Amino acid sequence: MDQGIKKQTRARYVTVFATFLAFMGIGVVDPILPIIAEKIGANPAQIELLFTAYILTMAIMMIPSGLAATRFGDKKMMVAGLAVVTVFAFLCGASGGITELALFRAGWGFGNSMFFATAMTLLIALTPSANTAVGMYEAAIGLGMAGGPLVGGLLGGISWRLPFIATGCFVLIAFLLVLFMIQEPEKKSVRKAAGFKELLHLATHKPFLRVAGSSMFYYYGFFVVLAYSPLMLHMSAIQLGLVFFGWGLMLAYGSAKLAHNLEERFKPSQIIPWSLGAFCLILLLLFLVHTLWLQILLIIVIGLFCGLNNALFTSHVMEVSPFERSVTSGAYNFVRWLGAAIAPVLSGYIAHHLSAQLPFAVAAGLALIAVIAMSVWRSRPAKAGATGPQAG
Repeated sequence: MDQGIKKQTRARYVTVFATFLAFMGIGVVDPILPIIAEKIGANPAQIELLFTAYILTMAIMMIPSGLAATRFGDKKMMVAGLAVVTVFAFLCGASGGITELALFRAGWGFGNSMFFATAMTLLIALTPSANTAVGMYEAAIGLGMAGGPLVGGLLGGISWRLPFIATGCFVLIAFLLVLFMIQEPEKKSVRKAAGFKELLHLATHKPFLRVAGSSMFYYYGFFVVLAYSPLMLHMSAIQLGLVFFGWGLMLAYGSAKLAHNLEERFKPSQIIPWSLGAFCLILLLLFLVHTLWLQILLIIVIGLFCGLNNALFTSHVMEVSPFERSVTSGAYNFVRWLGAAIAPVLSGYIAHHLSAQLPFAVAAGLALIAVIAMSVWRSRPAKAGATGPQAG
């Protein structure tokens, strides 16, 4: 029994470490966006395709990945996803132009869809408490997004190709760790069998749609901060790396520590309108403020509310869904990452044709819609049997 617990604990931390390495791949591009734009002669809308191609592919493939995980198991999907990411990360480092780079980033997104659709469900299966697992998962995301820009900033000053190559090496390590050190865990509880019929039912489940839709608007703002603001700040790669390292640390604290502390006293549905409101306010300030040091401070501070919202939305959507976690995770990620996919390229277009500050105002407006949606939902008393069983 003790040996089994040790193996499970080891597998839990390997999963967290693999998640950390995988999420470094999102932020590693951040500080080198201006360098890539300069080297290959791309405008803001074109350079933002690196995020949009990546995220849109990942969003589209989330649902089939979640369904496949119920058939083949979380570990097999994670291993396959990490293998695909490794290959395309190295291809990004060898690409010759913006078109090739965007296509390879799309392939990277395909690999990440298999990983992200299963990593959290695997971690929940390996952890005694679902809330603890969500906190560990979101902390790994935050630290990965903090480490990614730092690696990108340090190596990007030498060559814009090096961050991609380094990420390929990191994800290869994660692939080997998951392959050899994790065993597929037994499911703690049995939920409804997952298929396209159940997925269609989930798509008409009002509590799920309200939470996932609000998260989509929130994630638009999240990726305006992450993917667009580096172009607006006009800083060097290492300076941007340090700024988003601070942002990522705040994100990790908000998701792992602050969210956990608040959830001990309140339900996620009670906290989300307030945390979203603070996020919306800071986006509005980023639209209004033109002083560089204040913009940097606001970006770092907003990381706290990014982490808080990430963890709360993830916990809440698992509560309101009546179906298996892998399917819920896939459907939820599909919806929220759609907002993330639209944000970079639309922000680049708005900045190129209208105003460099205007993308923050658009993001603030969408975040306000999410605040209203979650506040209205919270104010309505739940009908008996309206929601599915709690995530255990």
